Amino acid sequence: MTAELTYKSHILIGIRENGVMTVIADWPHLPKQSEVQDRINDTRNGYVGFALCTPTSIMPAGGNGTHADPSSRFRRGK
Repeated sequence: MTAELTYKSHILIGIRENGVMTVIADWPHLPKQSEVQDRINDTRNGYVGFALCTPTSIMPAGGNGTHADPSSRFRRGK
């Protein structure tokens, strides 16, 4: 992927039969349908489907390594 990810980015994801997803291509703009189809045609890794996505949330990868507060309403077993 390109270094900058924005809300205008478009990401082509290939989906395998077992559900594993892989980023196939990315664009910093809305690609033409022919561009997307060309990338799909160039991909020969047994994908059963493709998804062209835009980010709805962008989070930095450099977190501080702490876990969620144990009092969170999303705890396991609740």
